[in-house]
Amino acid sequence: MEYKETTFYQSHLLGVDEYVDGKHKVRDVTIRDLLNEMGLIDQIDLDKYAQLFNVVWYYDGGNGGDIYIDHIYDQDTGIVYWSDKDEYTDQDEDLINALLMYGNLQETIGMNYV
Repeated sequence: MEYKETTFYQSHLLGVDEYVDGKHKVRDVTIRDLLNEMGLIDQIDLDKYAQLFNVVWYYDGGNGGDIYIDHIYDQDTGIVYWSDKDEYTDQDEDLINALLMYGNLQETIGMNYV
């Protein structure tokens, strides 16, 4: 399996699917704010680091197969904020879906900014 990496700046926008009053909407949120909302970045990292995020991912079954995310880490410190696990929580699903649907992982550097 060949791992690939996409770098996101702290201001990179993702979309998060939400339902408000039974209606679907997509909320724009930066990758930094999303990780913070999910409690994956502590306040010290948020204040001192958390500028560049690398998402490590791979294709299952070669190019064109399904994309799986292996882990997300801080490019400057190497701190891993999220890593793949056997069972996902709803929070894990939200993060993975935001990256797969709105993250343009095939780009070397994420392209959508605030």
